Amino acid sequence: MKPIPFCLLILLVIISCDSKPKVIIADEKPSTPSEMPSNSPGTMPNTDVHQVVAEEILQAEKYTYVYVSENKEKFWIAISKQDITKGHTYYYRGGLKKTNFESKDFNRTFDVLYLVSSIIDANEHPGGQIAGQEPSMSETPNEKPVTGKKIAGTIALSDLMNNKAKYNGKQILVRGLCKKANFQIMGKNWYHIQDGTKTKDKNVDFTITSTDVIQIGDEVTFEGTIFLNKDFGAGYRYDIIMENAVVKR
Repeated sequence: MKPIPFCLLILLVIISCDSKPKVIIADEKPSTPSEMPSNSPGTMPNTDVHQVVAEEILQAEKYTYVYVSENKEKFWIAISKQDITKGHTYYYRGGLKKTNFESKDFNRTFDVLYLVSSIIDANEHPGGQIAGQEPSMSETPNEKPVTGKKIAGTIALSDLMNNKAKYNGKQILVRGLCKKANFQIMGKNWYHIQDGTKTKDKNVDFTITSTDVIQIGDEVTFEGTIFLNKDFGAGYRYDIIMENAVVKR
């Protein structure tokens, strides 16, 4: 075996001494409200849902600080500036916890504060249906009847409501007038339609989610899949709903 040249031996020693694992230390600098996550409700995780009541509101130039209660716990959250009503219930997901958070707006330090990207007023939740409730029934008649030509196989909403198990998991057609629309919430458009049929002497009001866009007052046919006992979190569950619907022209 030939001896290793002295210069090569020195080079190997230098390389070996410099090959220790490097530890990268995370930046511990606290985030400010301007660094809050920009996630929309449609892209927020479906875990860690909070239902809170607004107890106190502090409005800054660009941000809103809300002292909230959740069960028996009370804490502060910070959101992009918006109107918040004391005593109202709100829902949000996630939240970045900060301790000893300094606010230059109020010249104070919050012991614990959560940076929240977005919250929803319970009264404006896309479904508008609290867990345990039946699908909503409108006591007011449609402003105009459903007159458009129905596609063969279209199911009346009253038939759907009276035979939920029969249609569970099946892809069906329904047609009606759009009575309510909420766009791009949790990545979906939420529609309530009525077709003039009734159960218990009340017009059936049926909820549908879709990525297609329609407007209030449009008469449309949707094709989608029926789900029973669908839980979207935050205390909102549907006994029956049509998901991933598409508009049939």
